[in-house]
Amino acid sequence: MLSSSVGGRLNFIPKTLIPVLVATFISAPVFAEPAMEWVQKMSDAMRNLSYRGNFVYMHGNQLESMQIAHYRDEDGEKERLISLNGEAREVIRDNQNLTCIWPSSRKVVIDLSRQNSFSPIFIPEDISRLEKFYNMKLLGMDRVANQETMVVHIDPKDRYRYGMKFWINQENGLMMKSSLIDETNREIEQVMFTSLELFEDGEKLVVDTLPKLDSDYSMVRYHRGGSTDSVVADSAWQLTGAPGGFWRESVLRRKIPGTQQVVQQMVYTDGLASLSVFIERHNNDTQGGSSSMGAVNAFIRILQDHSVTAIGEVPAVTVKQVAEGVTYRKQ
Repeated sequence: MLSSSVGGRLNFIPKTLIPVLVATFISAPVFAEPAMEWVQKMSDAMRNLSYRGNFVYMHGNQLESMQIAHYRDEDGEKERLISLNGEAREVIRDNQNLTCIWPSSRKVVIDLSRQNSFSPIFIPEDISRLEKFYNMKLLGMDRVANQETMVVHIDPKDRYRYGMKFWINQENGLMMKSSLIDETNREIEQVMFTSLELFEDGEKLVVDTLPKLDSDYSMVRYHRGGSTDSVVADSAWQLTGAPGGFWRESVLRRKIPGTQQVVQQMVYTDGLASLSVFIERHNNDTQGGSSSMGAVNAFIRILQDHSVTAIGEVPAVTVKQVAEGVTYRKQ
């Protein structure tokens, strides 16, 4: 996520993982459930339409104001996210690259593009897969930013994931508001647009225009061109007994810039919730156990001279079960 809380949230995990975490943010099926149809409509609109808007992001005791510009053409998606208060951070994402600009540290970090990296705006993709582990229902209509919306509640069927509510523009399907809801039915994060409008092809410069950077900026590249600087992942690291519905979306192993250390990252998702597992050589500064900040929970386990860190916007029981389910089995 692009926020001043990124650094704050990461204070409770090993410092060597922070650069890795920083680098890591079409036809619709026919559904019987109206709620699923609305969520699919939202997913298609947020990916296929061109729009720009301002929104507020509330998490913990912090309130941030952000701006987004999203463009879609025959070459794919391009998106620009700007923080309007605090540090003037920016994230630019296209089909290949995720570029993060950090003025305070004078760094530009370039990584492989990921759909939801570094944005508090989360849009589910494979809606049909969610039905097994979530209940979806319509809660009625509401108004957000002077727009008529339909409210959809996505409620987990077990204790391993959070719920969500979406306020969906009735006319164009764009998401006007979202809330992340914990296991006690408490809102722990919220995104709400104060303005959101479609724009025409001629306004592509809104997305393409890059900020001016002086020579003091340094560049950190996690990949060059179409290939990454990752080393081959160690397949001996496996996860057994993951909560139902979670599958491994990706795995990579790479060197941490400026060090000789190597960290392996495995990303798991159920299509709505997601978490990462980081595996690195253990050092005495890392203590095992659980920790949390806002919606983010983490659990660190020491295994065979390695630190195994499970972290994500999921309940504490989920990251604990995942971390304890990691094994090392040499073939």
